[in-house]
Amino acid sequence: MRVKRFVGETVAETMGKVKKELGADAVILQTRQFKEGGVLGLFGKHKVEVMAAIEEEPVRKEQAPVKSLYPANPYGVRKESPLPMERPAYDSGKTTEPHVLERTPRVEVSAPKGAELNALEAELHSMRKLLESMNRQIEGLDGEQSVWPVPLQKWADLLKERGINPKLIKRILRSVQQNVREEDWGEDHRVKACLKETIRRICSNTAAIQPGVRKPRIVALVGPTGVGKTTTIGKLAAGFSIVDKRRVALITADTYRVAAVEQLKTFGEIIGVPVDVVMTPSGLREAIQRHEDKELIFIDTAGRSPHHDLHMSELKAFLEKAQPELTMLVMSAATQAADLARIYERFEPLTTHLIFTKLDETIGGGTILNLLERTDLPVAYITNGQNVPDDIEVATPERLTRYILGEGDRRE
Repeated sequence: MRVKRFVGETVAETMGKVKKELGADAVILQTRQFKEGGVLGLFGKHKVEVMAAIEEEPVRKEQAPVKSLYPANPYGVRKESPLPMERPAYDSGKTTEPHVLERTPRVEVSAPKGAELNALEAELHSMRKLLESMNRQIEGLDGEQSVWPVPLQKWADLLKERGINPKLIKRILRSVQQNVREEDWGEDHRVKACLKETIRRICSNTAAIQPGVRKPRIVALVGPTGVGKTTTIGKLAAGFSIVDKRRVALITADTYRVAAVEQLKTFGEIIGVPVDVVMTPSGLREAIQRHEDKELIFIDTAGRSPHHDLHMSELKAFLEKAQPELTMLVMSAATQAADLARIYERFEPLTTHLIFTKLDETIGGGTILNLLERTDLPVAYITNGQNVPDDIEVATPERLTRYILGEGDRRE
């Protein structure tokens, strides 16, 4: 058995050296990480060491005396023959290969004893443990991987800059390693195409609003304060009434902010859509009944803190009276990842769809991807500015992918 030590910058690089020199049959004996260089243990460079071995003269399979692999009596030799390996008597003219047995060397291999079998099983068990340990090192004990092969490191840095969490970065780059040949990792267009396809699959769940047919479709917008619910509902109403020529009504229950009520009334006057202001859940139900001839009824609710149980209870009471078919949680893409996750958790039981706003105000569009990876709710719309009704788009996997990667200024 030949044993050799391999050292590299990463586990993947070191394992590549093992495979290249010793082949796929190499056995991993030990792995460890250490620092090289530096002063007094500081500023050292992380290295990976792998001890691997290969059997230099493996036993040929055809020499193993495994009787079950052969016919019991291939050449018609009688079982009681004292010389089973000698050349049998053939009838002249009937034998096609009379010298086969003469060319076959006689090999005697003793079967492994019980103790040897136990030792072999123990060795296999030990090898399995080593492989499991290496796998944990490759995957990372904390689910993260901070160092990648040189051609992929810049993509890891880009994804991190966009606000994508380490777990998703690893998932995306693993997809590149699996679907793009290693010699092509330096070709940006191939790697980026794979990145975009992986992200697109995570963003594949999208669904926009469809107007009601025989009765109005009721759509409520909910969310925390300051995410742009009122502006978004104005954009939706303007788009459906002016562009799509639909019959639309607006109802606002956001009486906490006088400016929000006035803003929505102004929207309504400009686009020719009726606006009702309600103070109570029962008043909301009455306003809905007054607009039964409409195709779409949009309800603007007051912004609620996800940390305030009383406010959440009030919102729930309004929604129970309104019975909207669609309840859209509006969240700002500029919100920090931890806060975005907390908002989603509190509003998720009330929500059927998602809307992301203010994509023009952040370079960290990856926070959207972090959330979409954990939810089954579809994304309906994204907004990227203050202009009504222009700065709103129907969410599609392709659009979401572009914004997440910082390409949102390019329209389809």
